[in-house]
Amino acid sequence: MKFQKRILPVLLVVGLASIALAQDTRVLGERNIRRDAPRPRRFSVDDIQAAGTGLPTWTGSFTHGGTTYKYVMVGTDPAKGSINTVVPVYIIPLKFTFVDSGTVFDATANMIGLTQSAVQAVEASPIFQDAPFKAGTVNVGNTQYIDAFQRANFWASVGTVSPNYHVVLGQPVVLPTQVYKVPAASGQTIPGPFPNVKRGILAQNYIDSKITAPVFKKFPQITPGAFTIFLTYNVFPGGNYGYHDIFGSSPLTAKTYTYVSYLEPYKQLIDADISTLAHEVGEWMDDAYVNNNTPCGTLLEVGDPLNTAIFPVKLGGQTWHPQDLAMLGYFSFNATQSVNKWLTFRNTIKKSCG
Repeated sequence: MKFQKRILPVLLVVGLASIALAQDTRVLGERNIRRDAPRPRRFSVDDIQAAGTGLPTWTGSFTHGGTTYKYVMVGTDPAKGSINTVVPVYIIPLKFTFVDSGTVFDATANMIGLTQSAVQAVEASPIFQDAPFKAGTVNVGNTQYIDAFQRANFWASVGTVSPNYHVVLGQPVVLPTQVYKVPAASGQTIPGPFPNVKRGILAQNYIDSKITAPVFKKFPQITPGAFTIFLTYNVFPGGNYGYHDIFGSSPLTAKTYTYVSYLEPYKQLIDADISTLAHEVGEWMDDAYVNNNTPCGTLLEVGDPLNTAIFPVKLGGQTWHPQDLAMLGYFSFNATQSVNKWLTFRNTIKKSCG
């Protein structure tokens, strides 16, 4: 995946090399950020087609330069009718106390200067609640943001034969908060973008060994047919903003999930409230098993080309800031199926990858 160049406030400072984080961390500083870093692919599209998946998924393909690229997406094929897919969701709130400073980051406590927690904010956001979305002058639906994006992504079908097509997230089940005391060798507290605001960084191997694997084993009610959100407040994984991945050894048993942090919006809207969550949920929708190859030399990760393209959505008396997402046409060099034949939901990019 390509790194996105952008000017940032110095959110995450250097100095990580002195601790065990160094093996995992690409320092988030002035430039060259990517929000996520999925691990190596475990299954091919052919493997998934043969075995099926725990999630409701469909497969498609496109051809570019004489090569056929197959992909797997969540939901059903938009060309086959108005089917409404609802995916169960679990939110795992995380609470961290960092030994290096004693700072506590709790996704269920009121955020700094606010009267709601990160969990409450996510539940109230357009990731889970309906809002009116347009692509230019085209009304793509009063629905969740990622569903609106996917409808726009396949508008040639949705706007004709499948007007009631949807892939939405179910009302999330919030499981008990998981509490961790992070040793200095596995995590560090750093200055945030505001006075009196701190952020944390966790080593990726700490997340894998102490959080995701044990939690999936702890809660057997999380099935392969569900989507899990490991939610933090102001705590980054490794040197990234967030990532999505799978847990399991086969397509039928693998559980898809994301690790993300809710963030206070910075005045330049570089990272803001649900921007990272929108990025990761969009990528989960179109590349849930982290295996869709493209001619771009990257996977079909719809958020990566647009890390800085954050826009406002008003809902419930608040203003949220999801991120623009790339349509399939950006990767396939053929945007005939997307709304307005655009390459991104907000028409931010006018040229395909490469």
